[in-house]
Amino acid sequence: METNKDRLLMEAVIGEITHPAVESRYTTTWDGRPKLALGRGGIIYNVKVGEPCFGWAWGEKVEPGVSADGIGSDREKMSFRNFSCIGNEARVVSGMGKGAKGTVVGKVGYLPGRGHHVVIHFEDEDLEKLSIGDKVQVKAWGVGLKIRGVGGVKVLSASPTLIENMGLEVSGSTLTVPVVKVIPAHLVGQGSGGSPPESSNWDIQTCCPEAVEEHGLRELRLGDIVALRDILSFWGRGYYKGAWTIGVISCGASEIAGQGIGVTPILTSRGGELKPEIEERANIALYLNLRELP
Repeated sequence: METNKDRLLMEAVIGEITHPAVESRYTTTWDGRPKLALGRGGIIYNVKVGEPCFGWAWGEKVEPGVSADGIGSDREKMSFRNFSCIGNEARVVSGMGKGAKGTVVGKVGYLPGRGHHVVIHFEDEDLEKLSIGDKVQVKAWGVGLKIRGVGGVKVLSASPTLIENMGLEVSGSTLTVPVVKVIPAHLVGQGSGGSPPESSNWDIQTCCPEAVEEHGLRELRLGDIVALRDILSFWGRGYYKGAWTIGVISCGASEIAGQGIGVTPILTSRGGELKPEIEERANIALYLNLRELP
């Protein structure tokens, strides 16, 4: 597989570790139960890519590791959100953890106050040194990435490192992609109409218990690669019959109607150029050499 990685710009963008945020005193679930929503933003010490999407007490769209957002003007924040790519190196540049290096593992939007998060994996010893408000500089590399021979496929928010390690296969004008699961369009909720697709995520709805069980959603792990059927993420996000969006699970399940497991798009096509192939260990924890799967 050949790409244009030697012609991509590599650029520094900076953000800071966010404080956890909630929208109200209590979050109301799809069936009317109040709960405190934990896990969105800040530093999560005990959840990493490879962990389950479900089962965290009072968890709500739990993000694995460290969540950062851009600083400065809205335009400067957007550069951090849009240019950071999964697989990029992130380096702490302030505080007790200065010098620690991590890896971008996802993006999450639709946060209180119009915030967005770039989610970053750090090793345990480095997590203990980090503080909310620390500055994190990402070596952004991946915007404009193309895979030669499959012009109908758009790459989004993925570093060349990730794309090269995923075991993709080009055959004619078709790109075969290992995925853990194929998700039908009727399960895809929040995300439609959003633009640009590089800055945020889709949600796999998890509020219907019967659908969760029928489609095996409880098996999904943070960092898994999944395929969204009939979902297009070209220059915006929406339903398009015959399209595919391939993405990385970047946050856990939700009990809010219309919301759920967050998927950061990394590949999309309008026609038949993408061919998902089931591989139960298709997870960025392995592709980016972050950890063994539990």
